[in-house]
Amino acid sequence: MIVTKRGVMSVEDATTKLNALARRCGIASPRYEESEADSLSEFDALEWICLCSQRVALQKRESGNVSRDCQMPEIFRSLYGHKASSAPVELENTDEGQFRIAA
Repeated sequence: MIVTKRGVMSVEDATTKLNALARRCGIASPRYEESEADSLSEFDALEWICLCSQRVALQKRESGNVSRDCQMPEIFRSLYGHKASSAPVELENTDEGQFRIAA
């Protein structure tokens, strides 16, 4: 059985690896596109394509996380059968405010 271990990387890590590969292969100003692999050896082309794909996927994931971070998770919105406002609610530090927090 062949086991591969793939570490989680960031967009910056993928870009750094692509830059190192570009320097090694003589790509002057990389655009980080898969089409640039046409001039590379088979091994380097495979690495280039994989890194480009990972970089694109990571960029999509990061841009998706930005919009998701601003929203309240669905489980909290539907916990009591209604949608709660995702806007922060400021309550006074009084007995009534504490009661509203507990409710």
